[in-house]
Amino acid sequence: MRAALLILLLVLLGCDGPPPERLAGIFSGGLAGSSDIELTYQLTGGPREPIRQELRALVIQRLAATQIGADVLDVPEAESQRSPRVAVIVDEDYASYVDEVMTWTGALDLYADDPGYVLAPGIPALERQPDGTYVGARKDVVLALDGWRTDDAHRLLAEPIWPTATRSTPARWRLRAVDATPTASLGEGAMVGWSDGPELRVRGAAGTPAADIVAKARPKLPPIVARGRISLGVASFDETGMLLSFGTGAEAYARAQRERRLLASARLPDLRRVDALGLPPNHTLEIACCVVPVLLSLAWLAFVRRFDRAHPEPMWLVMTTFLLGALSVVPAALLETTLASLSPWLDPGLVTFGGQSFAFPLAFVVFTVVIGLSEEGSKFLGAQLAARRPELDEPIDGIVYGIVASLGFAAAENIRYFAVGRLNAPLVIARCFMSVPAHMFFGALWGYAIGAKLVQPRTRRWAWLLAAAAMHGLFDALLSTDGAGLLAVVLNVGLASVFVVLVRRALRHGVVTKEMLAIRTEDRQLFRVGRPLLFALSAFFLHAFAFGVFLLGAYHQIARHRPSLAFVVGSSVLVALLAVSALGISLTLPLDVAIDAYGVTFAGAARPWRKIRGFERRGDHVALECEAGPIVLGPAPAATLDAIVAALRVRLGGNGAPRADTLESRT
Repeated sequence: MRAALLILLLVLLGCDGPPPERLAGIFSGGLAGSSDIELTYQLTGGPREPIRQELRALVIQRLAATQIGADVLDVPEAESQRSPRVAVIVDEDYASYVDEVMTWTGALDLYADDPGYVLAPGIPALERQPDGTYVGARKDVVLALDGWRTDDAHRLLAEPIWPTATRSTPARWRLRAVDATPTASLGEGAMVGWSDGPELRVRGAAGTPAADIVAKARPKLPPIVARGRISLGVASFDETGMLLSFGTGAEAYARAQRERRLLASARLPDLRRVDALGLPPNHTLEIACCVVPVLLSLAWLAFVRRFDRAHPEPMWLVMTTFLLGALSVVPAALLETTLASLSPWLDPGLVTFGGQSFAFPLAFVVFTVVIGLSEEGSKFLGAQLAARRPELDEPIDGIVYGIVASLGFAAAENIRYFAVGRLNAPLVIARCFMSVPAHMFFGALWGYAIGAKLVQPRTRRWAWLLAAAAMHGLFDALLSTDGAGLLAVVLNVGLASVFVVLVRRALRHGVVTKEMLAIRTEDRQLFRVGRPLLFALSAFFLHAFAFGVFLLGAYHQIARHRPSLAFVVGSSVLVALLAVSALGISLTLPLDVAIDAYGVTFAGAARPWRKIRGFERRGDHVALECEAGPIVLGPAPAATLDAIVAALRVRLGGNGAPRADTLESRT
């Protein structure tokens, strides 16, 4: 359960907002499965049964902290030679970084600096500086750690030069020579947290060896702090612990945040890489990363179309809008990239200051302007073909096409996320039930305005578009702020409630005609019908079953063995129950019966008085006999039914018995 909750937290922290940073631009990768490598690691020091049982889960948690998508597999016992092994399948662009974090146990080593040591010439790719140090790209500096010659009294560390690093200019790295043996190692009991600025504070829990080490290191010369073979620079001290600085500015907070997540990740036993094997392209994974996002969006599309049953929109126009919504990711991405490159203060990945709560107001504004307006504006343009077609003739149609364009956008966006995450189950489930519905609800806001303009010409679509952009910005800012992920869930639930209200308002009208437009809003009588209790239960069980599916996905992610038959059956039952809950929401959604001088409108079906033959009260509903087919008004409490019957009698007269003829039958 703890592992499942950890994965949930990591997914919530990164399930929407700006694209994953992909290690701050150090690496680049293609579609998942196109260039994989299998790295095998073995536990040193012989077999240890407790570690054998937990090793895979620990590795998954460590890699989750790095935000690297990887498949982690147990190596069969026959091949492990009595010492536990684990295999990591990852894009080969990430291989050196995976090596770095897998062979690091989680301890921080303290070294004495030796600035007077002169390095002998080595790899030509590095530039020698006047002070005798060698500087270059990260990959070249890391490569030099294995190939550079040093004496037995020294070792080399790779160290980023933070002050020269910006978002557009990757950090330069240098070789730093230190004494071969660390003076101390901070392991069990070490705690890492934020300091006052773009610094991390390392301290030891009371009564642990880490507390003694920090206390003894303070009066000595400031040590070099290393995470494995990576130097984190020279430490400083205050009264509460050891401080690690990562430069200045918003970029420094982002660097510190990445390091904090890694330093706080699960500790690993001593591992060494024993094999590296290039794998053939995994076409199944490549195809799945493209197909699964589309199927998820289409599943939500089927749910939305349940609300437009009276006059369903033509499928060709729906799918065209879906495609245009998917294509709208291109202008949105170009606009976001352009704005972010203008200034660090317009970069969504930086203005959170590493997820700090004090930066939330700024993050909200920047996310709204850069991401909210870019994405909602692009989706809005993607829906314009449908908005200008004669098929859009009901208020509910605007919501439908706004959501369709948003689902197309979400499908295209999820292709990227699923490829980065290698289609791991918790990520897929979290985005399916968090980000995709959020995109739907954002699109429903401005989509409602498109449809409402049919009956209220003064509707300001731009105002609803700004509201959608603001909600989008708020959602992403919450997800990008540490500890605010659950508030994003609350916001999603709130947006779902707004969606229900907008659907109810839109379904008070059918196909808009001049006759209907002549009716004043204040002259309409509205009667609420439906099953609110069943609707609330359906909504509750939808969330409950979705969480259950997530927990099963998390279990599958950390399970040591292949899923059993019980797991497959259980997950299938949960998904089926989830689908039933979604169907229950669409069937029990409380709606309004509208009665006015034009006729009767219910669930988007409008019938003028001239086409209504009569009505009959049957149990908890009223059956309206019309020339185009019956309409069932309800279910509703007895008092509401009495009011509906009374309003019908005013227009139709008598006790609802069928009229001999209607105006329609005469023509």
